[in-house]
Amino acid sequence: MEQCEYLNRRFAAVCGRYCAPCDGRQHSACRGCAYQLGATRRGECAIFACCVEARGLEHCGLCLDFPCQVFVSHVAPLETARLIRALFRRAEIGTTAWLAEQAGLLPREKA
Repeated sequence: MEQCEYLNRRFAAVCGRYCAPCDGRQHSACRGCAYQLGATRRGECAIFACCVEARGLEHCGLCLDFPCQVFVSHVAPLETARLIRALFRRAEIGTTAWLAEQAGLLPREKA
């Protein structure tokens, strides 16, 4: 894996968020939950703990139980459907291609 790709992967949160444009990252308050091993500005991430620490997965979209109660209870209700779609897409095409789509380097699939 190239160094640039490795660094960009920190913007692919286990919950389906694309963190590159986040204000917290822009002001150095956050370097991405993957980079910080689940530590966020709001404390430890229960989704990260379940997905990565307990199940050993890269993201929730790879989990057989997804979407589960842990995911649904820790995601803002207005974001749930969007993040579920993002994680299914990420599982389908892989993290590298998903990050390229999010960054606008590849065209997104029509919904």
